[in-house]
Amino acid sequence: MSLKLVSAAAVCLALAACASNPKQDPGRFGFMLGCWQSADGVNKEVWSYPEGGIMFGYATTMRNGAMTTWEQSRIDLRTSRATYTASPEGQRPVTFSERLPAPDAVVPAVDVTFENGDHDYPQRIAYRRTETGLAATISKLDGSRPFEYAWARCK
Repeated sequence: MSLKLVSAAAVCLALAACASNPKQDPGRFGFMLGCWQSADGVNKEVWSYPEGGIMFGYATTMRNGAMTTWEQSRIDLRTSRATYTASPEGQRPVTFSERLPAPDAVVPAVDVTFENGDHDYPQRIAYRRTETGLAATISKLDGSRPFEYAWARCK
């Protein structure tokens, strides 16, 4: 075989291996995967497939072509009770624990709530799948001071 043919075969095998490596099953957080943007284009949130049991995310807010806020996040799925850690604009990370449903509840894989009663605000972060995309509500533990986000798939 010629060197060109062997090289071409090696490249094809490498590409086939990458293409045939399916993404890990995202499990109950699959509804959050991907890029999400608000209808006005101001807010964007992006979530990766889990890598080693951790989903990585980021959020941005853009106004007049300039980024006004940003946040790095991760969801650790390696235990039965997931944790959500957020670091807005590089500040000290804050961790929220998944609120587990009642033992007899039937939980659809289209929503999740994280809580941290020791944090000032927010203390609750709730994500849910909607007919048009993804939504989130941040609030105090008692539901006061709610702020809603709604996104559709990025174009």
